[in-house]
Amino acid sequence: MRISVTGRIMIIYGGVLLLIISLSFFLSYKGTVGGLERQLQKTNMALLKQIDQKIGTEFQQMEKNLLQLTNELEFVYFMNDSYKDNGQKNTNFYALSSKLTTFMNNNLQFSTIFVYSDVSGNILTEKLYTSKETSENQWLTEYLDMPVYFQWLPTHKIWDGQVNRDVVTLIRSYPALSAPGYRKGLVAANIDEDVLYQMIHGIYEEDFQGHTFIVDKNGEVVTHDDKTKLYSRMKELPYIQKVLSGDKSGSFVADIDDVKQTISYQTSGYTGWKIVSIVPESQMYKPLIVTRNLMIAVAAGMFLMAFIIVFFINRRTFRPIDRLIGKLSGAYRPVTDTVRGSKLQAQGVSYLESIFDQMFMDREQLEKQLRDSKPMLKWRTVMDILIGYRSEYALVQPHLEFVGLRLFPRRYVVCTAEISKEGGIDPKDEVLYTYALCNVAEEIINMENAGVAIDLGSGRAAILFSFPEGDEEQNHLRAAALLEQILDVMRKQIGLTVAAGLGGGYRELKDVPLSYAESQQALQYKMVAGGDSVISIMDVRSPDNQDYYRIVQRFDSIVDSLKQADSGRVDSLLKEIYAEAVKRNLSPDLLRQFSFELVMRSMQAVESIGINTGETLIEIGNLYERINRCENWREAEQVVGSVLQKLVEKIEIRKSQRGKNDNIDKILHFIQENYRDSGLSLDSLADEFHLSRTYISRLFKEHVEDNFIDYLINIRIEAAKQLLKDKSIKINDISDAVGYTYSRSFTRTFKKYTGLTPTEYRDQATDAEEPESPS
Repeated sequence: MRISVTGRIMIIYGGVLLLIISLSFFLSYKGTVGGLERQLQKTNMALLKQIDQKIGTEFQQMEKNLLQLTNELEFVYFMNDSYKDNGQKNTNFYALSSKLTTFMNNNLQFSTIFVYSDVSGNILTEKLYTSKETSENQWLTEYLDMPVYFQWLPTHKIWDGQVNRDVVTLIRSYPALSAPGYRKGLVAANIDEDVLYQMIHGIYEEDFQGHTFIVDKNGEVVTHDDKTKLYSRMKELPYIQKVLSGDKSGSFVADIDDVKQTISYQTSGYTGWKIVSIVPESQMYKPLIVTRNLMIAVAAGMFLMAFIIVFFINRRTFRPIDRLIGKLSGAYRPVTDTVRGSKLQAQGVSYLESIFDQMFMDREQLEKQLRDSKPMLKWRTVMDILIGYRSEYALVQPHLEFVGLRLFPRRYVVCTAEISKEGGIDPKDEVLYTYALCNVAEEIINMENAGVAIDLGSGRAAILFSFPEGDEEQNHLRAAALLEQILDVMRKQIGLTVAAGLGGGYRELKDVPLSYAESQQALQYKMVAGGDSVISIMDVRSPDNQDYYRIVQRFDSIVDSLKQADSGRVDSLLKEIYAEAVKRNLSPDLLRQFSFELVMRSMQAVESIGINTGETLIEIGNLYERINRCENWREAEQVVGSVLQKLVEKIEIRKSQRGKNDNIDKILHFIQENYRDSGLSLDSLADEFHLSRTYISRLFKEHVEDNFIDYLINIRIEAAKQLLKDKSIKINDISDAVGYTYSRSFTRTFKKYTGLTPTEYRDQATDAEEPESPS
């Protein structure tokens, strides 16, 4: 059956109308029902945040009250086990027990409180006193060396002297801000798990149908409305894994026991626990059912109205269109009134012609806009690859072809290049120079391989190399060779120096962001390598060598001496480090690497205190090449030493500009005379010199370029080194002699600052063998 022109238009019109109605319904549904769904989800998340705020507020207040308790004098005596006699000890125990009882009465949230002294091994509660060996609560000692000052433990059982209780525990170190190894004991305040659950339960209405519980970062249950879940690990459950690995807060849908349920979670900013709410979707979106049914009924009425409009409205609506299409197709039959007919024909042709003209004009304008936007599309496509947004070659290939780029499916290397700004470059010229760098790079790369370069702004450019063959190491070397050509052209033809950081070679497109990050890391070393050089990540990447890392750990002592402008000590420490490097038989490459790293670390330290190292870099030239040209370790030591001495001079000039200060001179002399006193502190200095702690701390920052505690540690470590050379003195005696109460703390600090234990340092210092020079 042949369908007339009018019939075809009616079908098209009807289809468009139905499509509009469908889209309108869909958008209205998403906007209304979807909006209500999002509002319900936000409400649920708001409840979780309210729980988080409530728990965080109450927990922080509990911790504050607990800290106030630890400031009591009886508490200090108990922790330090410092009594004149048993009478004072018993009196103090009674007074502390009374204060614990008063504290418990004033803080009803706590069920029990344990005070553990690591000095005496005693455990005291408001009800009983036991020793560590006879107490049921020996678990306390496990947290003596916890890396933080306080920690909330998930639900566990404790013995309070009468019954086992399910509690959540706040562990607090004593002193309050003491690090592991310096602690005298612990305070543990326990809250019954039921009390914690009531904090959650009180937020929700009585008819709440879901589950709300708390798990810690390991998936262990802290509190749950189903008490059978206590002491269970939920980490193996898929939805809990998603919660633990997710963002700070979020919501998602999952099937639990074949029922679709909405899981919402909020991470506590105070404890790090995850507050989880699980609500069946049928219960979650129950308020939306009436709105959803009403909108479906309205949509059905609109579809019915559309059918009426399409099939029963006067066909005359379509007749002018029928005549126009008939005219164009040669099937138009004019009406009897020829005058009227010719007039209608002229109007119809004129209107149609104007439409066609507008269509052609729009098409030309669109082509022009597309041509103008290609550079931006190119930049966007390459940036998406560099940051990992586009990681599949098959998906990104059409975009590359559209903007005229060519890359091979595999084998990529990324470079980040930066134009030298010495002498000052106008921002407008900087853009032009970067554009020229990108053009030169693409021209050289695409002669035999493939690649693209884009402007990153601020005189930087990213260059992506793509190779048809070869392994990762070969392609890395090829990219380095091409970069040298690019830098040579920029230097000779344009008169600009360019520093280039080169990342590693990778096989897949998804790994391009790794190479890009490595290239940026390598470019940071331009401050040492110079502004006209290719810096490979292979040259600056830290080697996997334990001896190397042990030596690098000692850089901190050199940097500290450098900031104090102690030229003699810098030279002495430098000789010690190179002697150890030779003794440990580091390879020549590692010797050069750690020389390079030491200079880099020193320059960063000098820059951090506000001293510009730009002039020093110009004076020493290309340090990277100078170190690489060294034929033995002694030459490398001389090169590094000369650089460090220049930096010392810079700091001395800075200090001389500040002028002298009698107070700091007296304080430093006092420290030199009294560093053996284990009680030496900012407070004792403040009492001795009648100055404030804040003022003394500022004097150290301004005139010593260091803080008080680091300065004191350095003096003690240097004194310990001298004593260690005498094998007749025991390590414990040396610890006492340089101001350390505990030998374990002394050993830990000595190893951190020297990279060696006291015993290892003593063996090395007394070793009569001369180190062999590496070839």
